[in-house]
Amino acid sequence: MASEAQPLGERGRDHAGVLTSALTRRGRQRFTGTLRMDGSPGGTVSMRDGLVVAASTPAAPGPEPLLLRSGRISEADWSAAFTAGAPEGRLERELVARGLLGDAGVQVITRAAVADALFAMALCGVRTCTADPDDPAPLLASDPGLDAERAIREIRRRLDLAHSWAALGLSIRSRPRTMRPAGAVPVNAQRQELLARVNGRRTPRDIAFALGRGLFPVMSDLATLIADGLATVEPLLAEGSEAVPDPEPRGGPTDHPPGLPEEGIRSRATPPPHQVIPYQESTGLPRRRHRSTDHEPRFQRKPPD
Repeated sequence: MASEAQPLGERGRDHAGVLTSALTRRGRQRFTGTLRMDGSPGGTVSMRDGLVVAASTPAAPGPEPLLLRSGRISEADWSAAFTAGAPEGRLERELVARGLLGDAGVQVITRAAVADALFAMALCGVRTCTADPDDPAPLLASDPGLDAERAIREIRRRLDLAHSWAALGLSIRSRPRTMRPAGAVPVNAQRQELLARVNGRRTPRDIAFALGRGLFPVMSDLATLIADGLATVEPLLAEGSEAVPDPEPRGGPTDHPPGLPEEGIRSRATPPPHQVIPYQESTGLPRRRHRSTDHEPRFQRKPPD
């Protein structure tokens, strides 16, 4: 087993060091295969020739819920395209051939899903990484993929913003609820739709899945709504009592794109320090075939509606 000490991070990024160290190392090696991230809840990162082409975690919506729950593609159309294209590994071509997405649309959605999944895994924390070079490629992948160093820069940028939101009480485990502001505050349609899902019981992850939006843009909009007095954060429940996330809906395996989501938060709070976690990437032991259940917990309950 190859193990490396993680360098001291900056501005509260230390808990993402396992993820970023693995991306750096495997990018330089031009690795092709899957990196399995052990965390809470962890996830997977697919690489091709050192580029990140897909990433998946139960903590953030992947391409399928981003397309279906946002209404961009209907359940019936997705099922038909998946049935026809998935067995032969041509789901992307099937979506384009049926006019459900354009070539550019496929790249936008896959890159957005990759960037969001990497952010979610870094925010939740990754303990160890196991490389599986024999794992098959995902059905929906970004082509040609995202450079590992660029992906790391985007992870750090988003983490810096997420840590600044702590001054508002907002975290991935928060359960925000709406407030009645003293004066009229203009809210655009997208944030109005988000407010309709804010009820004191849903976490940002729950809301992201319900709306078919990425975790990062949802948290960014929530931070703006809290700063504007339109929402507030409920105190966190006791450890272990929060709702358990459920995996992405049905289907196949599932980077940041040009045009990043807007961040409306004005807070500049100093992020809190985080514990340094040693980097451990398993490579040298006799390897058996890894399955998702080896490193990713099963989640049963769905987020509340």
